[in-house]
Amino acid sequence: MGGSGGGVGDVPFVGRRAELALLRDRLAAAIRNEPAVVQVEGPPGIGKTALVDRFLAEATDLTDITDAGRAGRAPRVLRVSGDESETLLPYGVVEQLARVAGPAGAPLTVADDLATPDGVPLDDPVTVGTRILRVFDVLGRDGPLILVIDDAHWADLPSLRALIFALRRMVADQLLALVVTRDDAVPLLPGGLRRLVTGHRGTVLRLAGLGEDELRDLAALLGVEGAGPTVRAARTLREATGGSPLHARALLEEFPARRWTGREPLPAPRSFRVLVAERCRGAAPATLALVEAAAVLGSGAELAAAARLGGVADPLAALDEAVKLDLLVPGDVGDRWPVSFPHPLVRAAVHDGLGPARRAALHLAAARLAEAEGDAVGVLRHRVAAAAGPDAALAADLADLARQEAEKHAWPAAAAHLVQAARLDPDRARAQERLLGGVNWMLLTGDIAQAQTFAAEVGAFPPGPLRDSVLGFLARAHGDPVAAEGLLRSAWERCRAVDGQAGVAPEVAATIALQNAVHRYGRLDGAGTVEWSRRALSLAGPGTAGHQAARAYLAYGLGYTGAVEEAYAAVGGAVERAAEPAFSWLQPRSARGLLRLVDDDLDGARDDLGSAAAGAFALGVASTASYCFAYLARAEYFAGAWDDAVVHAERAAALAAEADLDFTVAMALAVAALVPAARGDHDTAAALLRDATRPHDYERSIASVGLARARLADADGDAGGVLAALEPLRDLPYRDAVDEPGFWAWHDLYADALVALGRVDEADTFLVPHEWRADDRGRAAPIARLARARGRIEAAAERPETAEAAFDRALEAMERVALPFERARVELAAGAFHRRAGRRRRAVDLLESARRGFVALGAQPYRERCDRELAASGLHPADRDERYRAGLTSQELVVARLAAAGRSNREVAAELVVSVKTIEFHLRNVFHKLGVTSRRELPGRLAALDAA
Repeated sequence: MGGSGGGVGDVPFVGRRAELALLRDRLAAAIRNEPAVVQVEGPPGIGKTALVDRFLAEATDLTDITDAGRAGRAPRVLRVSGDESETLLPYGVVEQLARVAGPAGAPLTVADDLATPDGVPLDDPVTVGTRILRVFDVLGRDGPLILVIDDAHWADLPSLRALIFALRRMVADQLLALVVTRDDAVPLLPGGLRRLVTGHRGTVLRLAGLGEDELRDLAALLGVEGAGPTVRAARTLREATGGSPLHARALLEEFPARRWTGREPLPAPRSFRVLVAERCRGAAPATLALVEAAAVLGSGAELAAAARLGGVADPLAALDEAVKLDLLVPGDVGDRWPVSFPHPLVRAAVHDGLGPARRAALHLAAARLAEAEGDAVGVLRHRVAAAAGPDAALAADLADLARQEAEKHAWPAAAAHLVQAARLDPDRARAQERLLGGVNWMLLTGDIAQAQTFAAEVGAFPPGPLRDSVLGFLARAHGDPVAAEGLLRSAWERCRAVDGQAGVAPEVAATIALQNAVHRYGRLDGAGTVEWSRRALSLAGPGTAGHQAARAYLAYGLGYTGAVEEAYAAVGGAVERAAEPAFSWLQPRSARGLLRLVDDDLDGARDDLGSAAAGAFALGVASTASYCFAYLARAEYFAGAWDDAVVHAERAAALAAEADLDFTVAMALAVAALVPAARGDHDTAAALLRDATRPHDYERSIASVGLARARLADADGDAGGVLAALEPLRDLPYRDAVDEPGFWAWHDLYADALVALGRVDEADTFLVPHEWRADDRGRAAPIARLARARGRIEAAAERPETAEAAFDRALEAMERVALPFERARVELAAGAFHRRAGRRRRAVDLLESARRGFVALGAQPYRERCDRELAASGLHPADRDERYRAGLTSQELVVARLAAAGRSNREVAAELVVSVKTIEFHLRNVFHKLGVTSRRELPGRLAALDAA
């Protein structure tokens, strides 16, 4: 596309036929319910905006875009834009979306809807993203949607993450999203966006400069004197401007045709500010004052506010002239009369052209207006813009505001203001300290993506305790234990080297000790986790977030080493909400939830983990929320609540992925694979595990992924695959955690696989120490699993009496816990043993009970094993049409059951955090696979299935 790419006035459009064709193709796909995301990227002035404008103008006519008979309503366009001055304004772009969406965007009103009952801002992209999905659902009823995010590189990160969250969940929706960004800013965009645009629904459209022929066409359309540049001049123009329509247009308009005929080098184009200044010169003083005030207030400012700031008596008349000069664009939302600029570069040109003195004066006046309105944040924003250089007082005010926001748990805003304080602080050491503090807050709340943008700058700081801790935290978050090990050790050594000096505050030392504890926890080093947690406890103030987190990790470490009673004591008294701030109970309660899960108290585990997950989710603490949702899903998997497990595991994985939490994402994806694997949904489980696999990851991730791979191989009947999946667990350097009964149930699977491959003696030797440990701990579930494996070993070794005793022990242990899947597996193994021993009645009783358990869970591969054993016993289950069970994916089965329970599509979409169109897509598949035509048939069909 030609065009201005940021100029003013009407610009002729030339070229870009291939780019337009690609966009039309993606829109056609969206209209076929195949949502698409296109990232339009290129340098400033290359014509990104002009391309999008031309495409949108053409998109109103669907005749040539849709297939025959599919033409419908023209797409509705939702256009928002990032703004350089509002990059740190949380949800500024989402608020724009709320305005352009009209009444449907009401759920996105940050001030009213994005707060807890206590009035604390949520600042949670997942919650906001869920609401964006609802907005898209409402608007999508009337036809296709085109979402345009202009200048995405200037969009605030919370908005981007919320929009990414929503777009990732558009499966069967008529939506095309265009993300427009400068190419040099692409590496700074969230990783989730990069994964989205490079995935199967994404496209990266890189704009290159115009060709020589297109530049000649542009010159002719602009009415350049004469016939336009010669071929040689066009080539020179192309070389000088890189084919940038913005720069080429500036030159073509600035210089007459005779300047293009010589061999002399082309002059450099004048700045964009000069072009805009030309427009401004013809404006009346009141118009210019209104435009300048709008530039100071920012895009989307209210007309009345701009008029007050500019001292404009007749704002409508001034606005009318500004529109004619293509300097302002009026909005049409209610009584607010927002005004914006045709392109952010227009605003930048006006703002920069004010001159330092006038710009500062206007911002200080805007600060006074904000103060009169009680907008403390706005006051500081304009004071920052008015600052002529370092300002210690302003930096101190920003730091004070950051502390106030942190006390309210508004962590993202607190971190942003502390970063601003660092930028304005004249004291270099204090500025670095404040920047490190802000980045550390980002990390503590799981905002890894934002913290990563400061990694290079922090890395250039002189080595020091907090600097090394922050870099070590980043390395840990990205799943790099080797780098994290060195940096966190260095942080502690530097901290101890200056112990007692004023330069190292106790809270800094406590933070470093805590980060070492978390690192050791990820490495499955129980003793190391305990040691570092106790150091953190000795340094952190009672009741602080660090103190409570250290209690949680002390409990984890003690649990790893088998000291469960001590672990419970470590979090005792710190797990109830009462009147305490949320951070004082979240992590201790999540730790107690894990201990209860290990201790076979599934109801208690689900209560603790569910409460902690909901609390962390509400506060926007992505790391804790993802962790708790993952372990909640694991508890539900063992408890037989598999549909709930699917929902919560996917939520855990989504939170971890959106926050770039590699430290957690592998574990969350591994948990998400458990139910699909057991239900025979091999492709879904395998895809999740492919995403979870990362080289050189933490031992916790290796154990989680290895166990999930083993369960998938076990469901497939692949004994060799089970051994291969679990071999990494045998090689882990720290044994306590991975061998502690209840944390990772892998020993029975490994022994079963050895027996299946005829390696009975090896299985016997392997199992013995784990049986001893399970007996010592007295935990019913590990005892039952290992006794089942022992029964298979004894049966294979032709020792029937000891085999029967082992199976009886496994069945007796299962009476003490509610683990339906594990119980059915014990019954299947025992039933198969008794059938081979000639005890037909006993075998049939066990096998039929196991079959009922597997059918209730939808564990198809295991149910089929029961059927084969029953058939060998002379019983043949009645022939049934199983295609509707075998063909449903885990997600489809969850959707079907929720719909059968009477939930509306909107209610199901809200629970699964997807769009309504996605639910409709899944239900169409469900209806086809089940052979039903309406929701009314679902309950009966599923009931027949469960009775099979």
